[in-house]
Amino acid sequence: MKTLRVSLINAGRPSFTSPAVSPPLGLLYLAAYARKHVQADFQVIDQRGLDLPLEEVIRQIRDFSPDIIGIRCLTANAGMARNLAEALRAELSGLMIVAGGPHASSMGGKLLEDMPIDVAVPGEGEVPFTSILQAVHSGSDLSHIPGIWWKNQAGDIIHNPGVPDFIQDIDAIPMPAYELIDVLAYGKRRNMTMLTKRPRYFSLFTSRGCPYRCIYCHSIFGKRFRPHSPERVVEEIQWLADHYGIEDFDILDDIFNMNADRVFNIVELLKKKNMRYRFAFPNAMRTDILTEEVMDALVDMGTYMSAFALETGSPRLQKVIGKNLNIEKYLAGVRMAARRRIFSYGFAMLGFPGETAEEMQMTVDVICNSDLHAVLFFTVTPFPGTPLFEQVVRDHPERLQRLDYEGKDYLFKLTANLSQVSDEELTQKLREANRRFYLNPRRIMKIIRDYPEFRQLITLGTRFLYLQATSKL
Repeated sequence: MKTLRVSLINAGRPSFTSPAVSPPLGLLYLAAYARKHVQADFQVIDQRGLDLPLEEVIRQIRDFSPDIIGIRCLTANAGMARNLAEALRAELSGLMIVAGGPHASSMGGKLLEDMPIDVAVPGEGEVPFTSILQAVHSGSDLSHIPGIWWKNQAGDIIHNPGVPDFIQDIDAIPMPAYELIDVLAYGKRRNMTMLTKRPRYFSLFTSRGCPYRCIYCHSIFGKRFRPHSPERVVEEIQWLADHYGIEDFDILDDIFNMNADRVFNIVELLKKKNMRYRFAFPNAMRTDILTEEVMDALVDMGTYMSAFALETGSPRLQKVIGKNLNIEKYLAGVRMAARRRIFSYGFAMLGFPGETAEEMQMTVDVICNSDLHAVLFFTVTPFPGTPLFEQVVRDHPERLQRLDYEGKDYLFKLTANLSQVSDEELTQKLREANRRFYLNPRRIMKIIRDYPEFRQLITLGTRFLYLQATSKL
């Protein structure tokens, strides 16, 4: 039987204020899983991670001559994904184009109206995408694949009933197909920690799914925590170290410390194998379930950086947004990290539905009185597919036209502003918050003392000056 040729593309480009990139692990998992079930050769092109111009992406695809193209699409990169799909249609006729990722999950059939693609795959992609490849390989249509949107030969958009299956035992998924990318190229790019370039760096997922119900978050991997076994985690770490010399890892789990016993077992296995590496957790720990024992284990593991997401300092809004984080436990968790000289940064957002000026001040006060080294203050941005977006559609449809996800500063600029304060007041509050936090002499000394790579401190300074000059601070 013919071997299918499949190109997988991580669409988009980084920007100055959002320069962080990570390896396209989702595409590498997709290729590794599909190869177990269908005869196919894969190409992975990381347009965003390697900052590739459209012309170079098209050239690489043309040289590979695929039968099927898969595009990973984020809402923030949807315009670039559309441009890519249009260019592919113009340059290479007769190809099936499949879109996946958070934006495909959010938009569903509308994505097939907005972009010249054939299929949109929601949620976790391994099972439905493999089924698509099997259907193409056998010459059948796609009507049997649960949950996908697709165009039939008449051009009609069809939504299959059901939902794509989650893989409950994620140890059954092979390790990512690392050989399809230049692993060491990512050590030359700004990574998710936003701290420094790290020559022998790579990223890992050790779990999928988050049981919390924050209204601003996607749930592409579902609400059930599905971890890799400690043995699988350590096997993958060792494989990357042995084959590529990786010694610095970003763990990108939503909540790595969801299960304390699993953390202890991972650390114990690393110690038994005498494996000493550096670890960072840029997607945040959940502080209200963080304990001194877990923090000690993380230090033993080699942890030097972690994010801690507050989002809001208002107890009322914690309930409204579904995070339900205890503020005192948040501060205690940050103190645990500070005592162990772990570089910590926080996430906070201003502009939640009904938020008052007093509640914004509560958020600023909590952050500025904490032991964090750094913080990112964002404006609240409702993304399609989230409960927050549905709330805007229901209660404030007139604000939808203000939403813009594709500007280089989309994380910092005002979009819907669902709060009770004016745009001007909210902008001023953000400026004051950043100045109060970063222009604190005690904090400056703390940053200098604990920054993982002293020579890279210029990164923070340059970022601060840029945002101040463009009125983001």
